[in-house]
Amino acid sequence: MAKVGLKFDKVEITDKRYLDITSALNIPEVFGKLTWRGINEVEQKYEDDTTQPRNMDGSYPQIPTGEILATKVAIKSANQHGTEEFSIIGMLPSEVESLGLKFGDEVELSGIIVTYSSVSGGVYKLFAQTISKKGSPAPKPEQAKAKD
Repeated sequence: MAKVGLKFDKVEITDKRYLDITSALNIPEVFGKLTWRGINEVEQKYEDDTTQPRNMDGSYPQIPTGEILATKVAIKSANQHGTEEFSIIGMLPSEVESLGLKFGDEVELSGIIVTYSSVSGGVYKLFAQTISKKGSPAPKPEQAKAKD
């Protein structure tokens, strides 16, 4: 029997593998006008702390390594009618903060990647290489984290 359906590639982003569905989407139509809401959190890399006793489930407690994987930001999407969380993977938190974005500023994202996971009934995760204020030159990414 022939297989029917779409074939998507898996990509490694922030040390995890995701199903990249970006190629099936028209990104400007999906998100429309994007406006800044704020920084949600900084995602760090964690490792096992083998100097501590194991947890009840047999795993070790986790400690941060200090490596920053992404800066999670809140962006309002006009076409999605809500605020979406994007992980900025090509800029440090200080670079995002230095843009001086204010609530409601229109922004542009470059290198958008939309991923899907069938966990918990379906989860979409949104990534972008860089963010900039609309009309200003895009910053040069210092650390690219997306790997094919």
